[in-house]
Parts: sequence; structure tokens; C-alpha cells
Amino acid sequence: MDSFKAFLFGVTLAVAVGPIAILIINRGLVYGFRSGLLSGVGAALADLTYALVAFMVGSIIVSYLHMNQVYFSWVASGVLIIFGMWMLIGSLKVSAPTRDSNNSAIQKGDFGYLTSTYLLTMVNPLTIIAFVGFSGQLVKPSFGVWQVLSMSIAIFLGSIIIQTILATFGASLGRYIQNPRAIQLLNIISSLSIIGFGVVGMLKV
Repeated sequence: MDSFKAFLFGVTLAVAVGPIAILIINRGLVYGFRSGLLSGVGAALADLTYALVAFMVGSIIVSYLHMNQVYFSWVASGVLIIFGMWMLIGSLKVSAPTRDSNNSAIQKGDFGYLTSTYLLTMVNPLTIIAFVGFSGQLVKPSFGVWQVLSMSIAIFLGSIIIQTILATFGASLGRYIQNPRAIQLLNIISSLSIIGFGVVGMLKV
């Protein structure tokens, strides 16, 4: 039962339309399914990391995150704003790449897509707040190794399913939107949305 709850938590966490979901859809749209999927894997691995830490450390991580929530929110929101501005500047400077140029870009940037999304998910205020709430309900310091692994994997599986759907949606959308200007406009909107999440996060602190 606990593993099923963890699976549903992973699904719920990934379904929330936050900056990470927007980023995955945008990369699937602009650079194709592979880049979107790698970004999704990065996000799911970040969820797995949080799960392993939370379940292993138990109530300690819950207390630590709760006590330092204001600092986490400021830093995380700042990272989202900076990353969104970086995306926006790139969108304004360069026209959206064509499919042909994407193939070489994807080959060169596989690791970058995964790691950048992983790091952004790790500092995403929505992820931090969600794990604080979930950990408080389910985490037990007495968890054994098998329980830690099974529940962490359950969260990862729930997350990766939704991340794959988001990447597929973005890539499918890209097949219908071939106009470089339209793709560039969507890229700008995505950048502004990520900046917006960061600003909202700061205002709530």
C-alpha cells in the first residue's frame, strides 16, 4: 500500500504543471522527442534522489527542509528566474532551429538536457514543498533498505511515466508546428512562464 501511495505521489508530482513540465514540453517541441525524454529522465531522477534521501534520513530531512524553507524558496526561485531569462535571451537572439540542425544539437547536448533538468528539479520550490508534505505523512525513520528502495523506485516510475507523456506531447506538437517563428514564440512563452514561476515563488516567501 505504501509503495502504491508513493507511485501516485510520483504521478501527482510530475502532473503538476510547473516550470519543469513546461521545460520538458518545450524541449520536445523545439528539439524533438529525444531531448524532451532526456529532460524528463533528469526530472524523474531528481524525484528519485529526493525520495532516497527523504526515506533514508526519515524525519530529519522533513525538519531540515521545514526550518530552511524560506532560504530554499529564495534560492530556488532565483535559479528559475535566471534560467528562464537565459532561455528567453536565447530565444530572442536566434530563430528556432530547424529539424535538421536539431539532430546534431541533440547528439551534442544529451548530457546537458538531462543534467540541467535534474538540477532545476532539485531546486524547484514545488518539488521541495511537495516532498516536505509527503515525507511528513509517510516517512518513517524505521524504514529498512528494501522499503526505502521500493518506495523510491515507485516514485520514480510514477514520475517517469508522466515525464514521457509530456515529452511525447511536445514532440507531437512540434510535428504540426513547422513555422520557425511560431516555435520561437512558443519558446519565448515557455521562458516567460518559467520566469513567472520564479517571481511568484519569491512573492510568496
